[in-house]
Amino acid sequence: MNRKSKISLVALAAVIVLLAAGWMRSVRKPESVKRTQVALGTFVEIEVRNRESGDANRAITAAFREVQRIHREFSPFNESGPLWRINLGEAETVPVGREMYDLLLACDTIHKKTDGAFDPAMEALFRVWRIWGEHPVVPSDESVQAARALSGWNRIRLDGDLKITRAPGVELSFGAIAKGYAVDRMTEILTEHGVDTALVNAGGEIRTLGEGWVVGIQHPSIREELVQKISLPAKAVATSGDYEQHHEEKGKRFHHILDPATGYPAADCRSVTIVAETCVEADAYATGVFVLGPERGIDLVNRMPGMEAMILDRSDTVFYSNGFENYLRREP
Repeated sequence: MNRKSKISLVALAAVIVLLAAGWMRSVRKPESVKRTQVALGTFVEIEVRNRESGDANRAITAAFREVQRIHREFSPFNESGPLWRINLGEAETVPVGREMYDLLLACDTIHKKTDGAFDPAMEALFRVWRIWGEHPVVPSDESVQAARALSGWNRIRLDGDLKITRAPGVELSFGAIAKGYAVDRMTEILTEHGVDTALVNAGGEIRTLGEGWVVGIQHPSIREELVQKISLPAKAVATSGDYEQHHEEKGKRFHHILDPATGYPAADCRSVTIVAETCVEADAYATGVFVLGPERGIDLVNRMPGMEAMILDRSDTVFYSNGFENYLRREP
């Protein structure tokens, strides 16, 4: 599963150049109003077109207020926030607000749809897999198995009266869905302010309003090359890849997308791009499909209405879902 809590200097430079974990970028036009802010451990960019600059800036300001609210609400480090109370409170059963409960319901649905490949209850595993930064170390198998015993959505129960119950020691992490949720909410705020053509990008989780948007998907092995360019009219897209946070040791590549079934990094994909109606779906399913692997992942997406996928496997072979080619940018 994916968790990004800090911005490294490398990530800063990459986002500035390519706008994305997933390495996506949009075509900028001169009439646009474009602003960037830091939230959720990454750069958040909003571009609005076809609006007078004052109106556009007021809409963007409101959307940025919303992402900062979500940052506080879902941060694991906010001691007054609901996620802190769930993870570190003394009570095993915790009442939560409607917003948190609805996000947990979305997690539950996606967990089931992906046969458990998307699992937001793996904080214990993320804690032992600190394989990025200045001094990365691959954890021992004993540490991994001990963390697995404190991980897993099967150790979480959602009660119908806005309560969540967790087994002792189990903690949640929204690293693979929170940015997608924030992008959806920012898009809704822009719409409420009359914006009909915009792009919202939170570290590679992207959603657009209106026509004319093109994003590029970087090759996971060659930083300077794009695998594809896609047109993205009023859709969401997200990419999960093993090149974002990784460590190589003794000829083996260890990365941050963990397989809940083993506790180790998922082995079969290099990159998964999901196009969906909402960014919550694109964000979470990109991680879940990455864990499932190319064959099972494409089969799942082909059964999901309104969703498409492009997958690169370990040999950089490209797999497309049935309708993904409809989004491919045709160069003149």
